Amino acid sequence: MIKGKKVVVVMPAYNAEKTLVKTYNEIPKDIVDEVVLVDDASKDSTY
Repeated sequence: MIKGKKVVVVMPAYNAEKTLVKTYNEIPKDIVDEVVLVDDASKDSTY
């Protein structure tokens, strides 16, 4: 938490199979409290 605030990252993931892990790993975990992944009915193996 930053000064009593909760930091949440919402990641829309449409056909993001090839970039999802890299993008997730680049999130600064020291300031982010929660990550929510939203799959918008991808046609690839994003889940």
